[in-house]
Amino acid sequence: MINLRYHIVSIVAVFLALAIGLALGSTFVDSVLVSNLEFQVDQLEEDTLAAIAERTEAVEARDEALASIDAARAERGEMENLVRPYLAQGRLSGTTALVVAPEGADTDAVAAIRSRLVATDAELGGVLWLSDGLRLDDAAVRRQIADAFSLAGDSRDAVRRALRFLVPQALYRPDEAGSSTGEGADVEVVPDAAALDGFSPGFAAVPTTRTALTVLRDLGLVTHDGTGAVALHRLGGETLRLVVVTDAASAGLNTEFVFDLLDVIAAEGHEGTGVIVEIPALATDDSAAGAGYGSVLAGVRSDEVLSSAFSTVDAVDTFSGDLALLVALENLPEVVHFSAIDPSHGLGTP
Repeated sequence: MINLRYHIVSIVAVFLALAIGLALGSTFVDSVLVSNLEFQVDQLEEDTLAAIAERTEAVEARDEALASIDAARAERGEMENLVRPYLAQGRLSGTTALVVAPEGADTDAVAAIRSRLVATDAELGGVLWLSDGLRLDDAAVRRQIADAFSLAGDSRDAVRRALRFLVPQALYRPDEAGSSTGEGADVEVVPDAAALDGFSPGFAAVPTTRTALTVLRDLGLVTHDGTGAVALHRLGGETLRLVVVTDAASAGLNTEFVFDLLDVIAAEGHEGTGVIVEIPALATDDSAAGAGYGSVLAGVRSDEVLSSAFSTVDAVDTFSGDLALLVALENLPEVVHFSAIDPSHGLGTP
């Protein structure tokens, strides 16, 4: 018969065996786990060091590339500065170049364009600054214009119709507009006075020093920066080349006067006599500097009449834009379009 002592010994033996098994098992498992973790840590360290080395190499390669680009830009800038003074020489010989710009435009940008034209050997027409009053919103302005030109009425349509006739006449037919390059009588008769549709007949007699441009100047609607340039009453003719400078802030003046006038100029057979240049608009209370840049020429290039009659150039403050303006003026009457901000437009026919 099995007594109690046997049972106690058996139970103790079982628990002792379990304890020994657990101790041996945990020791073996811990050893394998520790070895595996140590391997993973070593591998992670190697990968981290490799990644750091690759990043260092990439940074060094980037710095070398940037340094190379900066060196290339500096070299290109030196070359551009070297050749730029010679690019304009003789390009517009035998022509008269007149810059037309809204009064609110960036004066420094307009002055830079003017200075480039000086080097082209063109006769300088100066800068004709346009007042926003030429939008003809103000009834008082319309009355002033009507009185100055002896118009039969001062409605917006009547005044606009008059300016559509008189301003192109002053620009391209100065002999009919009152200006004269030779000695003569103080008064000349406009041959096609019938075209004055609604004008007072008395306007057919025009003093030799009086044109639509001089009258608008006297009314304060245009300002002529004529330093070293042709006198305003002598400005104009078939050799005239217009550089129409504008910006997005002048949208109203463009729509209601400038582009309307250019449409008439094209209709009268003077297409290929000008280049439209867009510059960034100055900052205002309502917009940041350069806001809407590109919108003016986008509209011109999508207009069937203007795009076929006038060349367009943007980014004239860059070397490529500056050269494009000179080439565009030189190639007139061929119409070309250049855009540094829209790859779909290049120097070529539209």
